Parts: sequence; structure tokens; C-alpha cells
Amino acid sequence: MELLGKVALITGGASGIGRAFARALAREGADVVVADLDVKRLEQARAELAEMYTRGRLATLRVDVRKDDLVRAMAADALAEMGHVDVLVNAAGVLLAGELEHVSSRDWTWMLQTNLLGSVRACTALADHMAERGSGQIVNVVSFGGLVPRGADSIAYDTGEAAIAAFTQGLALALKPKGVTATLLCTGSQGPRPGQNTRLRGAPGLRGWLHRSGASIDGSQDLEELERLLIDALRNGRSLALPERDQPALKARWKELEAELARRPEPAIT
Repeated sequence: MELLGKVALITGGASGIGRAFARALAREGADVVVADLDVKRLEQARAELAEMYTRGRLATLRVDVRKDDLVRAMAADALAEMGHVDVLVNAAGVLLAGELEHVSSRDWTWMLQTNLLGSVRACTALADHMAERGSGQIVNVVSFGGLVPRGADSIAYDTGEAAIAAFTQGLALALKPKGVTATLLCTGSQGPRPGQNTRLRGAPGLRGWLHRSGASIDGSQDLEELERLLIDALRNGRSLALPERDQPALKARWKELEAELARRPEPAIT
């Protein structure tokens, strides 16, 4: 996909990975819609992107991805503002970590409503639009633990991420005949973790586990590798995007999906 002039909507786009992705897409000349719950960070993201914009349009939308009606409104507002959406990047996420016996059902619901169901809601809101146009790409962002569980303290988080991976795999198969690509972008074994909205349960040493050393206050700096990963995935229509260092461990798990996608019929040209 050539990104110049394309319209990209990024959930969780006001901080962290989402904000880094918004900058990367802006540099490619895309029209960018940043959607996020945090009004202050939305204003900061708008100011930052407005300074660097030379070719694309910019819009910001406040959304709570835990709410069906608000996600539908987000999609409708993006379409009204931009006319269409070519790229959806689901980067909104929270972190739930700690000893399993200390994680309550309410904690699980809090995490899944944003990470898993937030992605499902956004995909549902825009998949038909892309299918009707016969083009588009959806990118769901997951942590490395969603593909290779990391250990006892991240069981809950990794489980939610694994569900996103399974959802994305099914989505890729369903949308391929309609001309739409679904991509799983894995942040990798050395990638960042969400740090703004977290719940830590039990283990006292978890606070230092959250942040990469030297991370900026909004968590969006020093993510050039992931930015390149996103742009490459969009340009080349990849169904799986992950850092090169992790490819040997994970690519074998996705060979069957790649083979099945190759067997799926191409969309009819009308």
C-alpha cells in the first residue's frame, strides 16, 4: 500500500506505541486520525503532529474503546471528517500483571474490555466499510507474550493478548477474499509494555518491570524499530509483523496461516 494520501485511524494514538505510529504515518504523508480517551494527551499529540505536518490532514477524536456506541461514533466521525478509512491501527491497551491468585474477575474484565474487545469493536465498526471499498488494512498490536507466554506474573495480560492474536488470524482469513488485509503486529521480546494504565496485583517488584529504561514520559520515544515494522507491514500487506530477532521463534507458528491465505480467493475486480 502506498501511504501518501491514505487515511489512517489509530486507537490509543495519543501516547505510547500508538503515538509513535501516528508520527510514522504522518511522515509518510498519510492523513491521520488519532483516537484516544485521554483529552490532555490528545491535545499534546495534535500539537506535535501539527508541527510536523506538511502534506496530510489531521484529526483527533476522544473515544472510550470499552463502549460499543462510542466506538461506532468514532468510526462515523472519522468517515465524516476524512471521507473514508484505509488503515485501522488498534494500539489502545492497558496492562494487568501480578500473581494469578491476586487477580480478580473485575481486573480481568477491565483489561479485556480495552485490549481484546476494544480491538474487536474497532474492527467491527470499520471492516464492512473497507470490504465495501474492496481495500484496506487492519493492524492489531500485541505483546510478545501473546504469542509466547512470558511467565507467572503476566498470565492475565498474555492471555488477553493471545486472544487478540487468534482474533486477528480469523479476521485475516475472513477478510482476504474481500480485499482487506488483517495484520498482527507483535512488539517483540524486547518491546515496550503499556505503562500509563496499569493494575499490579500481588508481587511487590512489578513496578520496575513495566518500563523500558530511558522511556519518555508519554512512552512514544525510541520506538523507531516498531515504526519501521508498521510501515513495512502496510507497504507489503503482511499478515504478521514482528522484529527480526524474534522471527525464527515465531514464524513457524504462522506458516499455516500464510499457506491458507495463499489459497483464499482474490477479491473479484469490479
